Amino acid sequence: MLLKSQPLNAETSRKFKTNVKNEFENIRSQHIGKMFDDVCDENRKVEWRVWIDWKWSDLKNAFYCIKNVIQNHVKWHKTLKKLHPWEGFDGLISVIQTHLTHYVLYEEKYGHAEDEYKKQKIAAAKETIDLLDKIKDPHDYFDKYRKKIEAEYPDYKSLVTEYHEGGTSYSGRFVAQGKGWAGMESGENQCEGYFEFLDEKFELVDSPNQNETNRLLSEIKTYTQEIDTAYKLAEVDSDKDFEKLGQLLKENLYSWWD
Repeated sequence: MLLKSQPLNAETSRKFKTNVKNEFENIRSQHIGKMFDDVCDENRKVEWRVWIDWKWSDLKNAFYCIKNVIQNHVKWHKTLKKLHPWEGFDGLISVIQTHLTHYVLYEEKYGHAEDEYKKQKIAAAKETIDLLDKIKDPHDYFDKYRKKIEAEYPDYKSLVTEYHEGGTSYSGRFVAQGKGWAGMESGENQCEGYFEFLDEKFELVDSPNQNETNRLLSEIKTYTQEIDTAYKLAEVDSDKDFEKLGQLLKENLYSWWD
């Protein structure tokens, strides 16, 4: 996909005289040559008026360059201080969001395209910003489903294990039952049933009420299955947003200019 020209609004068309009926009236001279070859010809003599215009243009460009740098430092300050090399995707998304946000403001105020085309560009940019906001925190996709599921079940806990050589692990799902816990360990050789702490070690023991233990275990298994399903649904939602983002960038990336 390549850069394309944009339909200009009436005011800009008049400014650049793109709607002149007879363009040949303003022709000074014509010749055959390569595009831009006259610019690259070092031996070409330049009139002093043209030379002054070029130098004045260089001074104006330098002024606007310095002005733009100062404005960018102000606009990008909050984004730049959040950038960290260990958060590659997060920083990249923040940069795109910030740039598109400023682009939308500029396009709304100064855009030269026809209103319909201009509105289309702005709408696509805003939709992209919103999608990037969702993609920026991937946990939100899963948390949306997880919170609904957890509201329907007891507050499950994990076994917290601290090691002498340092480090901590969290495993299994357990719910309080009497003096102990009903639940199941995680891992390949997981045990399930009723557990109590014996000499500060979490051990599987006989349940004081096996029917209650079985009920709680069934509830935990249902919860686990629903959590697994929720994770898969979150993956589907995330993939759809990435697909939509790719489509928006493909169709509009080269349209975001003016």
